[in-house]
Amino acid sequence: MKVGMIGLGHIGEGMSRRMINDGIEVWGYGSNYEKAEEQYEAGYISGCVTEIKYLVRAVKSDGKQFTSAGVVPGIFHLVIPAHTVDDTLDELIPLLEESDIIIDHSNRDITKCQELEKYCSKLGISYIFSGVYGAPYAVDACSKIFQSLSPGNATRI
Repeated sequence: MKVGMIGLGHIGEGMSRRMINDGIEVWGYGSNYEKAEEQYEAGYISGCVTEIKYLVRAVKSDGKQFTSAGVVPGIFHLVIPAHTVDDTLDELIPLLEESDIIIDHSNRDITKCQELEKYCSKLGISYIFSGVYGAPYAVDACSKIFQSLSPGNATRI
């Protein structure tokens, strides 16, 4: 499984380290590329990129991700401040394809998230808000990620 992490601050790095420990390949993009390179050197992410378009390319570069439905989704985590989500999504969504998944870990207003889920659904993109709101297909496809991030795994890093 391969995912893209947008936001490599303290929370994003911790999430990435947990996923890496569970064998999930994590490509990262953050506002501070030098810090991302350090995280890569330390083994906290599988690779890092300078732009979101390169993150999408890296995550979707091979066909090794399959779900029970046989779909190969690109999975992208947003671990960024709420005030940056809209601009980030404006850049990310046009690069995605049907069956791709966005997992939003921001602290956005739930009504905005519900609107975004409806919009993404029309495009064939699944949207999950912080693991508590989203399409059942997307939640199922990302179950290994959520298991990796669960509180019981926190002591392993």
